[in-house]
Formats: sequence, structure tokens, C-alpha cells
Amino acid sequence: MQYPGIAASIDADIDNVATLLRLSGLLPEGLDVAPLLAEAKRQLREEADYLREAGQMRRYGALLEGDGRFAVPRPVDALLRPTVLPMTFQAGVPIEDLASAPEERRNAALGALVELVLRELFDFGLMQTDPNFANYRWQPDSGRIVLLDFGATRAITPATAASYRSLRQAGLSGDAGQVREALVAAGFVSPAQDLRHRTAIEAMIGLMLAQLHASRDAGFDFADRSVVAALRERAAPLLADRASWHLPPTETLFVQRKISGTVLLCVRLGARLPILDLLDRDR
Repeated sequence: MQYPGIAASIDADIDNVATLLRLSGLLPEGLDVAPLLAEAKRQLREEADYLREAGQMRRYGALLEGDGRFAVPRPVDALLRPTVLPMTFQAGVPIEDLASAPEERRNAALGALVELVLRELFDFGLMQTDPNFANYRWQPDSGRIVLLDFGATRAITPATAASYRSLRQAGLSGDAGQVREALVAAGFVSPAQDLRHRTAIEAMIGLMLAQLHASRDAGFDFADRSVVAALRERAAPLLADRASWHLPPTETLFVQRKISGTVLLCVRLGARLPILDLLDRDR
């Protein structure tokens, strides 16, 4: 049930955040966050529309029908209202409980979530972009993952999917230069950063590629943070160069939020997954 007044306060709340960002000086003067704030307002309005969310829940149920790794609730249409979203009950425990599960079961569940992200991006053209851990439950008896909260579901445009395909292919090639070019094309690295910090960027990419490709036989160990300090050191000049900061396309930011959140969950639960094999499947 939606808290009264939430939908009506969205615009004012986002505008207040924008004011605080401007007054705090946290962001460079030339960084235009207006498109991101406008999109945040739009998405929050959509998340407050429970009729829309019920429709997205049905879509995910249909897309994942027959996939025994997932369970998706069904909306109860007779009781559905714009601010009330009743659904069938799905038993489960917090996804974090996987931390105490045997490694094989833990990796199977997290591998399913990683594969789901790839299917959302490359197959479905539709992604639930909120990776809050509370949106997942785990059923120890069946091993299934319960998916909850479809308010942040959004369509993925072919252009965004194509950018990620290029980035995926570059990563699989193991060529740091190709990855850097794909990052620039996708909007993750600004032309100014590419011009001023190309050596540091390629060095960071090289570290990540080396760790990724070394994992082909044993699987990628998300708990291995050995390269983090080296990445942080090489990133320092880019972070200090505030004039070169910029925002990727808004849709890409929402997609990346889901990808980053899924990676964080894998790190939190110490997953070891055949990432190269998952990425290398035909899509």
C-alpha cells in the first residue's frame, strides 16, 4: 500500500535534491544533471503507479515462465488499485542468507541473477533497474529466487543494448584499447578524459581484463579485491580532474545501476562464476 502523498511530493523532493547539489559544490559547475533529474522524476512517477507495476509483473512472469530458477508473484486483479498492489505470496528468506549456503548452491543462484541481467539487456529489451537486495528472496528448499518490486522496470532501447554489446565484445577480445574506445562510444568516458588520461584509463582496463581472463578455468572470484587498490591509485588523476567529469546517457545510468548492484551482491556473497562463458553466449 502506498503511503499517502508520496506521488504528489516527487517533483518537490527531486528539486530539493538538485538545490542541495548546487549549493554543496559537490558537482563541477559545467556538469549538467538536469536530464538525469528529469528522468528520475519520470521514473519515480512510474514507480508510484501500481497499475503499471502490476503490468510489468505480468510481463516478467511471462518472460520467465518455464525457468525453474525464478519465481514471480502474480497481481490479484480483483483487489488492484492505483495505490494498492496485492499479489500472490511467495515464501522465501533474505537473499543474503545465501552467504551460509554451500558454495555450489550460492554460485547457482547468483549465476542465475547475472544471467538474468544479460537476458534483460540483450534478449528481453526490458530491465528491472532497482537492484536493492530486498527485491530478491531465496527459497532454500527449491533453490529458486523470488523477484519482487517491478516499479523500476524500463524498456532498453536498441542503441543502449548495442553499446553494451560492443563493450562486451571488446572485453572478450582482451584488448584494452578496444575496451577504451567502447567506453568512450557508450558515454562512460568523456572525450576530455580520453584525451588527458588515456594511459591511466588503459592501465585500469588492463588490470581488470587480466583478472577477468585469468579466471577462465576456475571462475571469476568476486571476493578477490586484490586489484582494487591499484585501480584506485590509477583513477585518482581522473577523479581530481573535475573539469573532465560528465554523465553517461541517462538510460545507460539506470542500466548500470542494475549491473553494479548485481556485481555488489556477488561481491557481498563471495560468488565464483564463469563470467567469460556467460558473456560469450550468443546474444
